[in-house]
Amino acid sequence: MDKRTSAEKEWLRKLTTGTVVNKTEQSGPVQSLTVMHESTPSERGMQKGFNDVAGMDDLKLLVTEGFVNVLKNRECAKAFGVTPPSLLFYGPAGCGKTFFAEKIAEEVGINFIKVIPDDLASTLVHGTQEKIGEVFRTAERKAPTIIFFDEFDAMVPRRTNDDRNYQNGETNEFLCKLNNAAEKGVYVLAATNHPERIDRAILRTGRIDEMIYVDMPDAKSRENLFRLALSKLPADEQIDYAKLADMTDGYNCSDISYIVKVASRRMFNASIKEKDKPYKVITQLLLEETIAQKAPSVTSRELKEFERVRREFSPNDKENKQTAIGFHI
Repeated sequence: MDKRTSAEKEWLRKLTTGTVVNKTEQSGPVQSLTVMHESTPSERGMQKGFNDVAGMDDLKLLVTEGFVNVLKNRECAKAFGVTPPSLLFYGPAGCGKTFFAEKIAEEVGINFIKVIPDDLASTLVHGTQEKIGEVFRTAERKAPTIIFFDEFDAMVPRRTNDDRNYQNGETNEFLCKLNNAAEKGVYVLAATNHPERIDRAILRTGRIDEMIYVDMPDAKSRENLFRLALSKLPADEQIDYAKLADMTDGYNCSDISYIVKVASRRMFNASIKEKDKPYKVITQLLLEETIAQKAPSVTSRELKEFERVRREFSPNDKENKQTAIGFHI
């Protein structure tokens, strides 16, 4: 005898059409099975890929040779039996891991799906597992496709021995779907601030092939960040970018982006008070004052912990050389 409720039967029927009904005491409205952030090359328009990235030349070269070139030269790659590795970017918050993953998709020029933890949330029993499967099925139908999982640690936490832990099943589903996904034209990128929270089986080759530490921006990268951001704004031609970089040692990319935004907002408000005059420009003094009022987001204690995690997950990093990243505002 079929003991399933009418809501459960409706949910099973709707799986083939991409919609579900919430399994509650009362049937709720039909809702989308997933809310994925998809884009095609034509939808992204004239975007610049790695040209939008300040500094970080070593990482760009690494990703270009191992990932971008393979996807841009698929026939040659097939002849050599080469597929792009799945990559996990990790490191301190605000250093541009998500931004860089999006720029990889622009550089390659193929379909792109971005997935955040909320996209996989479900009130249904096993609903999240079904959503994980749908993400990969959608990517395979539209192959070649890059899937980017942001805040990956929240999606694949370490499994426990408690059979009642629903996240065990979700991690198991990821293990299944990640296995050799590249052979189906699905290329996986992911980002996290906390790789130590990820189930270790996920981090094995064939699932996540390579882990790349993205460090705080070094002085040259910070200088380039200021140059790129201010190049689009009314700014004094006498800006001392090297001094700004020295003043922001320990600041991440998001901090620098915010500093420029605050300075820009101040000059905007000053300019609209004098409508008949040319726009006021962002000055060196204004930027220095703004820096003095903004403390770094990542503390020295947090940086020490990130370095400890780096030694655990990337012990062969040459001299722990920084992989610094930057981006446009």
